[in-house]
Amino acid sequence: MKARDPRRILHEITLQRNGSSGSEQLTSGTPTTRPQVEAPADKRAVPSQPVVVPDITQQFTKNLKNIADIMTSSQALPSPPVISPNHASQPMQASSGTEMKTVSNAELQNGTCRVVDTGASIASRSQNSWGDVEHLFEGYDDQQKAAIQRERARRIEEQKKMFAARKLCLVLDLDHTLLNSAKFAEVEPVHDEMLRKKEEQDREKPQRHLFRFPHMAMWTKLRPGIWNFLEKASKLYELHLYTMGNKLYATEMAKVLDPMGALFAGRVISRGDDGDSVDGDDRYPKSKDLEGVLGMESAVVIIDDSVRVWPHNKLNLIVVERYTYFPSSRRQFGLLGPSLLEIDHDERPEDGTLASSLAVIERMHDIFFSHQSLDDVDVRNILATEQRKILAGCRIVFSRVFPVGEANPHLHPLWQTAEQFGAVCTIHIDDQVTHVVANSLGTDKVNWALSRGRFVVHPGWVEASALLYRRANEQDFAIKP
Repeated sequence: MKARDPRRILHEITLQRNGSSGSEQLTSGTPTTRPQVEAPADKRAVPSQPVVVPDITQQFTKNLKNIADIMTSSQALPSPPVISPNHASQPMQASSGTEMKTVSNAELQNGTCRVVDTGASIASRSQNSWGDVEHLFEGYDDQQKAAIQRERARRIEEQKKMFAARKLCLVLDLDHTLLNSAKFAEVEPVHDEMLRKKEEQDREKPQRHLFRFPHMAMWTKLRPGIWNFLEKASKLYELHLYTMGNKLYATEMAKVLDPMGALFAGRVISRGDDGDSVDGDDRYPKSKDLEGVLGMESAVVIIDDSVRVWPHNKLNLIVVERYTYFPSSRRQFGLLGPSLLEIDHDERPEDGTLASSLAVIERMHDIFFSHQSLDDVDVRNILATEQRKILAGCRIVFSRVFPVGEANPHLHPLWQTAEQFGAVCTIHIDDQVTHVVANSLGTDKVNWALSRGRFVVHPGWVEASALLYRRANEQDFAIKP
């Protein structure tokens, strides 16, 4: 980030005050790429009406929304502020990648950091009335500070309208979450023939799932259950579509998912560079943020297949299993085994990824609006509570999952994921242990578990439980001789 980025400045100050390294989440560490299609240069353009932020200077406006969040959080505190997010007791989230651990804006809006100003009086405030956070904006002139005030007031007003309609905000990743796309050149001739037959049959259905785009030289496969998901989610949330693809790709995908423009109403954000190559697998994934998204972060839920692209909003994030229908996508992420296309099989719409995600966001919506004071409730706290229910009551011992002699097993992503979703992990066998997680039979811990009727499961059981937001069936992951 640039040196003058207030988000980074706030991170450093918060780290000094709290001595906290922030919060990370399990990630595969695999660089991601998104389909790119040639189009006129416009890095932030979107279909229909673009979501824009007031243009003061290019560097300044990039973080305008984040600065407004800082103001909302900081001005709700006494001076000097006491930043004490109440998620400190939640299970640590881990990353196997190389991300820096920082305190995010999302963390600052938990606990005592909440909105107390309705925005009605913000315009009348002195431009220099910054309280304890004035030092964060050294180098910004009065015009820029006034823009922050206007942005904050606008976002609070947006949120009030959403709440009046009993809606929250839902940001949906496109690629590998809602659908999977592949260039013609990436599809083998034998698979292209299969796709053409499937696409011809699919045309006769009222709700299609397979599309061929000759002008983009691309196949697109929608994830099963997407139409039911979008219909029901749109009644509870203001939907935003987010893609790292370029403008043309974002526009075409939005037309497929929302041909009448009723679901997203122009709330489509594209972050891809128009000149980017498709084959950029070695590039570090670009990051996403909530710039251009309605409301405050306390009312935003994100669904994405990647955690690494949301470095500042992990606590808002529901991570889903990556949808890799095409063989090229599995190769892109280094995944072993055949693709869904190759085995001619797909997720079941009634209990697949999108059905599971829909159940989670429906529960979150119900819990959020059950509170009398909506200013006091935060979707991030609700999500963390829902996560801890998944493996609650499970006491887990790992057997040869970590390297022998591992000094800090509690830092392993699998350990941290299990605890994030409510399990208690230990290195010692005791009568309270319910599960032994192992890769094979024959270890002392596995033999102990089998002799006492405890579950012996593959590590995939933990991962599946976390991705589907329900305790996976142990029999499906049992270690067999």
